[in-house]
Amino acid sequence: MKKKNKSWKLVASLFTASTLFYSQFSTALEKLDFIGEYSLPTSTSYQDVLFGGVSGLYFDAEKSIYYGISDARNTKQEGVSRFYTLTMNIDKQGIHSVNIMGMKNLLDKDGKIWSNGQVDAEGIAPTPNGKGLFWTSELGSALRIADFDGSFIADYNDVIPPYYNVLGIADKTSKVGVRSGTSFEGVSLTPDKKNVFISVETALKQDGPISTPLNSSPARLLKYDANSQTNELTLVGEYIYNIDPIPDVSEFAVNDNGVSDILAVNEHQLLFIERAGRNASKGYDDWDFNIRVYLGDISKSTNIKGMETLSDIKEKSQFQPITKKLLIDFSDYTKTPDNIEGITFGPVIDGHKTLVFVTDNNFQSYQSNKFYVFIDSNDILK
Repeated sequence: MKKKNKSWKLVASLFTASTLFYSQFSTALEKLDFIGEYSLPTSTSYQDVLFGGVSGLYFDAEKSIYYGISDARNTKQEGVSRFYTLTMNIDKQGIHSVNIMGMKNLLDKDGKIWSNGQVDAEGIAPTPNGKGLFWTSELGSALRIADFDGSFIADYNDVIPPYYNVLGIADKTSKVGVRSGTSFEGVSLTPDKKNVFISVETALKQDGPISTPLNSSPARLLKYDANSQTNELTLVGEYIYNIDPIPDVSEFAVNDNGVSDILAVNEHQLLFIERAGRNASKGYDDWDFNIRVYLGDISKSTNIKGMETLSDIKEKSQFQPITKKLLIDFSDYTKTPDNIEGITFGPVIDGHKTLVFVTDNNFQSYQSNKFYVFIDSNDILK
């Protein structure tokens, strides 16, 4: 989601569904170890194109290559929709370099560059058969597959239930579906390649409001069984992840909180990035952030597959949202956490997993392309 384009009004009253499905989160788990950060200035260019807008990240351990997808929308400032290949020098002492190795434009089914307003790429993940890349979009179809050269392979929008109203997002009068600018952000393939998860940034219109300082927001998570040969996806579950109320409020009008990316640990546990942004000054060109990462578990959560609205739940007292435990609060590690929108497992160091995060700089001069690295020394994410 591009922060500079937001102009929401806060919801003044609590919404019944959100209140019903709000759940407290527990105290933090035993912490991961923060081993460093690295920045590429917004002035960084590759092949005479400004580097930036990285909204999703995926590490191919076999190739030692990172794929970073940009949410550029084919404008003069941002360039066309694209993804990058990167290498990073990471060891137990920290992250020492980030190198841009390549850039591929995302192409439509006719082999042409997407026009402005057609796509807003946000998440990226490998396909089960390893021959392409899933990518999500907040404009147009929610899910597609691209080849490693950026060419179009398939449109997977038909696996999204109709009550998400993906292609009707421009209809502001509709009371059903995803909200403009806060729709499909995350996509992740489980390590065993048997499941794909897709996340929505905030509540569907019919499920409840966006987060405010007073209430949480019930965002949906979709789970699919995946065919490792054909990449066919079969929807097997929908679950509710309760986003925290907005932790800090700005006097300059715009405040929000939502899920900016996910990472599957296994078939029932995922990491959720909650990215809360607020205006740091008048206007839309200066932002502060609160970034929290939760370990969510769907194993005991209510499966609402096929349910158009949360108000259809009959046994509300029996409803169980995704359980969540705080894993990382970036405020513990930096005074100025930036607009973190991507997460991936990085290289294994001394037998322990690492997590690599990336920020979307929104192509703004006051932001940077930042990369943060943590090591799971306590093996929490087995």
